[in-house]
Amino acid sequence: MKYLKKNIAFEPLICRWYAWPFLVSPATFSMVAKNRMIPLLESFVEDPDFHRESVKDPALLGGTFIDFSGDVRLAEQLLDKLQDDLREQLAFADAMVLANDLLIRDGNGGTLENLYEQMPKPLRGAVELGYDLNNHPSLRVFESLLYASTLYKPALQSVFLRQVTSDARPFVLTTPHIDTSGGLLVNAPFADEIYDTLAKSREQGLNDDEFRALEMALADRSEGIEHLGDYFTDEAPPRRYERHDGDGIRVRYFGHATLLIEDGTTTIMSDPSVGYEGTAAIDYYSFSDLPDRIDYVVITHNHQDHVLFEILLQLRHKIGTIVVPKCNGGFVQDPSLKLVLEKAGFSSVVELDDLEVLPIPGGTITGLPFLGEHCDLHIRSKLGYQIELRGQRAMCLADSNNLDPVMYERLARLLPNPDLIFIGMECTGGPMSWLYGDLLTRRLRREHDQSRRLNGSNFEKASRIVDQFKPSGVFVYAMGAEPWFTHITSILYNDQSPPIVESNKLIAYCRSRDLASERLFGKREIIVVDHRLQFA
Repeated sequence: MKYLKKNIAFEPLICRWYAWPFLVSPATFSMVAKNRMIPLLESFVEDPDFHRESVKDPALLGGTFIDFSGDVRLAEQLLDKLQDDLREQLAFADAMVLANDLLIRDGNGGTLENLYEQMPKPLRGAVELGYDLNNHPSLRVFESLLYASTLYKPALQSVFLRQVTSDARPFVLTTPHIDTSGGLLVNAPFADEIYDTLAKSREQGLNDDEFRALEMALADRSEGIEHLGDYFTDEAPPRRYERHDGDGIRVRYFGHATLLIEDGTTTIMSDPSVGYEGTAAIDYYSFSDLPDRIDYVVITHNHQDHVLFEILLQLRHKIGTIVVPKCNGGFVQDPSLKLVLEKAGFSSVVELDDLEVLPIPGGTITGLPFLGEHCDLHIRSKLGYQIELRGQRAMCLADSNNLDPVMYERLARLLPNPDLIFIGMECTGGPMSWLYGDLLTRRLRREHDQSRRLNGSNFEKASRIVDQFKPSGVFVYAMGAEPWFTHITSILYNDQSPPIVESNKLIAYCRSRDLASERLFGKREIIVVDHRLQFA
């Protein structure tokens, strides 16, 4: 039998850029291509030395610089290919700018009916025009129609397979794969079953006939097929997973915002991220610690560190249902996660709304309102979750920012108290332009950009949540601190970093009130039985 090695990464790409939801949804992809992908490559080709020097500065980590030391001609070739492949997407993005200018000019409170005929051709039949209650005009797109058009090109999707080591992976959101000679590039859409075959082979292995069939399936749609044999081993991987057979529930922390919650019958995973085995010098759970089936995956929000196609594609064959927040219905800044994941090959995706309850075997999943971390944009695709199994309850709040404590007062009157609260405290997030700037049709003033940030709760705000719900344990997570995660977040903390200082205050505050509390890192196991906590 041949088994995929435990350190083979699946790096999902769209036009050779690391894929996240904004690159899947046609409208957001068009805007990102116009405002980030093409300009960044043009800037690098024009002055590669500027980019190469900038990426050496730790203070600029995560900035808009391309980190590539190879032949600039390869970047020129990729730029030419993108400009040729994305003509339709770039025209759509230009049309969005023109349409917005028309709405600002002519949307004065009167009817917008006459503007439909003035819409640029790429938008005709694909948008609805309207006002909010303050008579501010805007448009929304019919996402399903865009996916059904030539604007959506699954042929632009691929996955780059390569071996990862203990060395830090470079930040991936601003540097495309310009040179793929060091790995195996599979040119197949994310929905292709070839990725399930590869992912299953990590645990189940392939016999000689199955391996030859895999080789043949990859031969005519891959670059670097000569690497395939190097990515497999005859040694079966360890199987460390043991089902929880005791009372209550078991919660295992896998890193960042990933929890595996089980009661012996039902398994639920939040915001999946899993470190590759043998690539970090700390103790952590990996693929060998996962069950054969994950009944439910819950996604808290549509940011690149919480919707990781790199991991989701490897888990797809295990996942029963993915639960996602309901979206705003066509507003460009809020693409439908349900559509994104369905196009990526997930067959059972369920949308949940605020306070909507999804019954599951042995319990429920309840959607919770989520404030903050979205730069004051009207974005609905965000939820906290209260997960109940066998009467034990875990509240997953991810990056919620307690902007209005009265909301949590209302929730506390409606919900039974959770036993565990998990909350992120990355309270010095980037400015709005870092994530959403590519979607703007007009540049935001700098002082507004800097004030509207991707912030989670600080100590004061998080402690108010604790006071409202009175749990038995409070755990800080979703900090992006694990060594295998910096390629997504570019976060490097020290003892003086505000998120560390603020979370230390919360931990001390909770412990002074006899609540179990810690900042999670690497690995943790918590058992909850009769609302009492036990730690492994």
